[in-house]
Amino acid sequence: MPQIRKFNQNANRDSSDGKYEYVGFRNPVCEFSFAKYMHKHRKQSDGELRTSNNWWGGWDKQVSLDCLIRHVVDLELLHYGRFVYKERNNEGETTHHLPKRLNKIPKGWYEVTKEDACNAIRFNADAYKLQLLKELEKKNG
Repeated sequence: MPQIRKFNQNANRDSSDGKYEYVGFRNPVCEFSFAKYMHKHRKQSDGELRTSNNWWGGWDKQVSLDCLIRHVVDLELLHYGRFVYKERNNEGETTHHLPKRLNKIPKGWYEVTKEDACNAIRFNADAYKLQLLKELEKKNG
């Protein structure tokens, strides 16, 4: 027999036993960091601001996997003491990893932090997972 929770205001609720505990699986500090990262990357190269859920439409899983691995390499380089910079140019983005931090960052470059690398990994893993779940849903009806 399920347990019923009774509250002082005469409200009743079923027990939360066996239900997902979303609050415990998330951390507000990590969520804030991720939202800040995602917001920073909303501006497109044409100057337009993409919607926050733009990525839900998806793309090929290979794109997410390629990006994810690039960001894992960035994190690995940072972990082992290198400094990672991204250069935005007409051809897209070029990564530079250097043995020491630059005193002056060239125009069009930005320094990648471990926090940014972790958020980029999370984003690409989620984008891959979303496409996978869509495929499974389509397959299983």
